[in-house]
Amino acid sequence: MAMSSRRYFYAVNGSLALLAISLSAPVTASEVTGLTTFVPNTPALAEEVNGNFDSVKTAVDDNDQRITDLEAKLLDGAVSLSAFAFSEWRANTNPSSACQMSRLGTYAYFDLFWAKSVGCQMSAPLHLPQGATVSGLSCLVNDNIYGTTEDTFFSNVSLRRLDLSTANLDVIYRISQNSINVGLQTITGAPNTPEPNDLIIDNSQFAYTLMVSSDYASDVDAGDVLKLHGCKVEYSLP
Repeated sequence: MAMSSRRYFYAVNGSLALLAISLSAPVTASEVTGLTTFVPNTPALAEEVNGNFDSVKTAVDDNDQRITDLEAKLLDGAVSLSAFAFSEWRANTNPSSACQMSRLGTYAYFDLFWAKSVGCQMSAPLHLPQGATVSGLSCLVNDNIYGTTEDTFFSNVSLRRLDLSTANLDVIYRISQNSINVGLQTITGAPNTPEPNDLIIDNSQFAYTLMVSSDYASDVDAGDVLKLHGCKVEYSLP
C-alpha cells in the first residue's frame, strides 16, 4: 500500500491530547485555543500535532511575560498609616499622663492644655513584607506655630524593631528633621544604622513599630497646633 508523502503517527488512547492538556494546566492567565482534538487509534497529522504544541507554547510564553511584568511592578512598595492607626504611648503606668492624645478629622494631636513643657509620643504597629529592605520614611504634618517664641515641633519619628528573643529595641530608620515652615508639609528621614542588614525586614525575629515624638514649649497656647496626618514607610523587594 502506497504511503502518503505526509508524515503521520498514531495517538494511542488519546495520550497526545492528554500531553497538550498537561502542558497548559499550570497556566491560567492566558487560555490555550485552537487545539486539534485527536481520536484514539486514528492517524494524527504531524502538522496538527505541531499546531497543538505551537498553541501551547504561545500561551506559556504569554504567561511567562505576564509574570515577569508583574514581578517588575512588585519590586517597590510602601505601607501607609493614617493618624488613626496611632495611639498614645506612655513611659510609665501613671494614668494622669500629661500627654492627652486626641484625634479630629484627618489628624491626631496632643492637647496642649496638658502637654506644656513635656515630650509626648504616639506609636503604631507596622507590618512590612518578609525580606523587604526599608528604603524611605516620611510623615505628613501640620505646624501652625513654626518660628514663633512658642515653637513646638515633632522632635523625632523612628522606625523601631523589637528583638523577640532578647527584648532589645533598636531604631533602624529615623526622621530627625523638624517642621521647617508653617502649615502642611512632608518631613523625611534616613537610615539610623550603618549596618545594611538591619534594614532588611525579618518578621520571624523582630516586631516593628513606628513612633512619633513631639516636644512642647512651656508657653504654648492650648490647642491642636501640631498635627500628624499620617506616615509612609517605603521598601524594596529582592
